[in-house]
Amino acid sequence: MSELIYYRYADNVDGSDEDAGDDYYVAKASKKKEKKRQEREARQAEDAARESKQTKQDRYAEMRRRKDEAREAEERHLEEEALARKAKEEEATAVEFDKWKGEFSVDAEGTTESDMQEGGQGLLSDFVEYIKKHKCVPLEDLAAEFKLRTQEEMKAVADYIKRQGRVSISHLASKSNQFIDLEPKALFTEEINNSEVITVG
Repeated sequence: MSELIYYRYADNVDGSDEDAGDDYYVAKASKKKEKKRQEREARQAEDAARESKQTKQDRYAEMRRRKDEAREAEERHLEEEALARKAKEEEATAVEFDKWKGEFSVDAEGTTESDMQEGGQGLLSDFVEYIKKHKCVPLEDLAAEFKLRTQEEMKAVADYIKRQGRVSISHLASKSNQFIDLEPKALFTEEINNSEVITVG
């Protein structure tokens, strides 16, 4: 039996134990290599996924930019069309106005308060001169001379409108001669003589 043990020991001394140690280191080294290879593949897969995602985002951004440019171009086109249409309408309106402008003529003009205000100082001096010249002037005559409306006339127009309700301007114009009384009233003439005489010394 001692011989048998010796042989086994001798077999181990030959290097079979070293082979087992070498196998251990080789297996450990191959595991490290495998782990590094797997990590490298994982990094490459991540990089590929990141590049794919970036490519998709770039493609989407480019598509979005093109759509925005197309929309802006369409808006500009519509705005230019609207401006051209507006200019054409304004030109047509101006031509129509010029056509009709020649058809109108002014035969006579009335005076309004704005006209009277424009001639402000000249009218005031004429007013004072008229009073100085006539010494004693009834207010109706003064109003008629300077085309001023009296309170009675304005009140008559207001009363007529209240009585009739809604009144067109043409109807009011046809009835306007009824509102203006060019004859001085007897009662009013007496009042003028008694109290409302304007004198300038």
